[in-house]
Amino acid sequence: MDVEIKIDNKCKSPKIVIYTDKITRPINDLVNKLSGETSKMLTGFKDDEVYLINPEEIINIYSENHRIFVRTKLGIYKLKTRLYELEEMFEGTHFIRISNSEIVNFKYVESLDMSMSGTISIKLKTGGNSFVSRRYVNKIKEYLGL
Repeated sequence: MDVEIKIDNKCKSPKIVIYTDKITRPINDLVNKLSGETSKMLTGFKDDEVYLINPEEIINIYSENHRIFVRTKLGIYKLKTRLYELEEMFEGTHFIRISNSEIVNFKYVESLDMSMSGTISIKLKTGGNSFVSRRYVNKIKEYLGL
């Protein structure tokens, strides 16, 4: 992708123009990032049907057998988005990566057990448990202000 910046003293507010032969997902992602908009819905798959998933309903997102799944109160759905892409999408929100294979929505965290040396056990409001890998402990502490 070529990027060109032109300085014009007459220009009072920045203007971005994208020249392309077709609209692609990377172009849409770029437009959303530049306009400050984020995708409000994720697309999940279950039983050969496509579901729109509101991020506020997501409990956690995890990787299992080289596939990405999202857990909501209504069920588990398969995603085609990679975990690192979801981490980038939710950067600066209450979605925090806790291991190489999981992102947790901290709105659904009930408590944290920090008694184990070097790791944190997360108890979810839905009854499940997850563990923060050592690599992500400092990130969680920073998020919580500890």
